[in-house]
Amino acid sequence: MKKIAILFLIFFISSSSATEAKNTIETIPQNKPPSIMELAFLRYLGGTILEVMEKHSDSQLFTFNRIEKISRDIQNDTYDVSLHVIGYEGPINPPFKLIQMTIRIPGEKYTKYSVISYKHRYINDKELNELTKYVAD
Repeated sequence: MKKIAILFLIFFISSSSATEAKNTIETIPQNKPPSIMELAFLRYLGGTILEVMEKHSDSQLFTFNRIEKISRDIQNDTYDVSLHVIGYEGPINPPFKLIQMTIRIPGEKYTKYSVISYKHRYINDKELNELTKYVAD
């Protein structure tokens, strides 16, 4: 009887302490123009995007920004925003650089964002045309 009670207690403790992480992911279609909400959010993130680029040795301007996806971690109260921009030097002339980053926006516990991922590479005119086909800048 004691063994059954102990096994039941162990099962109860292990199942009650295992909390399920709830994540929601929203992917933004890249084959349609951005919504007004996306444009407003990107404008708000503009300073943060420049700051992240400078920290990763891309001290340049950017244009043609798009949000790719946003994931929400309900348990930790954070949002991960994946986006890309086209970096350039001078008056919007080549060479162009595709810069992709994911920024974690914290909840009320923290005040500073963090960079989850950052990568960049040069792109040619064909790639530029594809990436900017549906962008309203």
